[in-house]
Amino acid sequence: MNGSLPATISTASRQPGGNGHAQTQGASAGNGTEHFIDLLRTLADPIRLRIVRLLESTSQPSSRPSGRKATPPSESATSGISVGELAEILKLPQSTVSRHLKTLTDAGIADARRDGTSTFYRLSEAPVGGAESTLDQLRQMARTHLDHDPQAKSDAHRLASILRKREPANGDFFGKHAPHWDQIRAEWFGDTFHLEGMLALLNPAWTVADIGTGTGAMLPLLSPHVKQIIAVDPSSAMLKGARNRVKECHLENVDIRQGSAEALPIDAHAVDVALLTLVLAYTENPAAVIKDVRRILKPGGIILILDLQPHHVDLFREKLGHRNMGFAEEQLSAWLKDAGFTAIRWHPLSPEKGRSKESATPIPDLFALRAQREVTP
Repeated sequence: MNGSLPATISTASRQPGGNGHAQTQGASAGNGTEHFIDLLRTLADPIRLRIVRLLESTSQPSSRPSGRKATPPSESATSGISVGELAEILKLPQSTVSRHLKTLTDAGIADARRDGTSTFYRLSEAPVGGAESTLDQLRQMARTHLDHDPQAKSDAHRLASILRKREPANGDFFGKHAPHWDQIRAEWFGDTFHLEGMLALLNPAWTVADIGTGTGAMLPLLSPHVKQIIAVDPSSAMLKGARNRVKECHLENVDIRQGSAEALPIDAHAVDVALLTLVLAYTENPAAVIKDVRRILKPGGIILILDLQPHHVDLFREKLGHRNMGFAEEQLSAWLKDAGFTAIRWHPLSPEKGRSKESATPIPDLFALRAQREVTP
């Protein structure tokens, strides 16, 4: 809006005076301005902005042609979203989400619809106080801002996951058992067999560097599928645990070395893949780590980084020793490009638990980032 009031308000405030007409227009302008300020107050909260963005993604009432027959609640529920689903996406208590939804419904921005025992929220289909264009302008401004917000991107990914769970089941065996299929399969085969099986896609000729290996949790998973693993960690206590694991699991292709991520004890062009799992958060200079990883990779080698997205959970700094409060996609991509990496791919991940049991602390989202060292030496 470039600092000016919306047209619906600014036009009213410029009406000419005289003969009672000016008084009517002045009162209308005053009411319009007050309503505009109320909308600003309602949308000034970042949580409510995220909720409105999610409601826009699941309901688009303005796109319905005028005169079209309203959709029955049982059919429209899929274009709304429940309090519980919003709480899961936003990683907030349901009571907090309910409070913000009440503010939005009281303002006429959202409405609630019942479907059986469930209540789904959508954007209101009626103009808010006759100022539909004003609200549209404000939503457009918020949408433009949130398009570049990492938290809003994470919300969108979690929303897509929730909507996929709503897909109707078939009437056959799998349709009958679909609601409990994950539990049934886990009871028989465990939670990770399919993920472990996918490791067979790794190239058996590869040499992999497990940087920040810690106690070597990844080593038994990788060892059967690659030629060699070079496991590096600066902590002698951690490496003691890694050596015990290697011995217990009879991992004959693991080479354990002590050293820092900023100055890796590995020769140049020695490895095909470098794996950094929750490592950069502990480093003082992540950009320097990435540059040294490039040194040890063969031309065309791959770096895989698993770490935290940007967050504000101080517990990770105070109790877990993190030096960095997560990483934005743009920042990591810039470091990788400067170091000579290409084909950068970022994939957001969500932890299994939204909040810790001990302190109800929100657990930040994770990411997986894959990039390739330039082919030229």
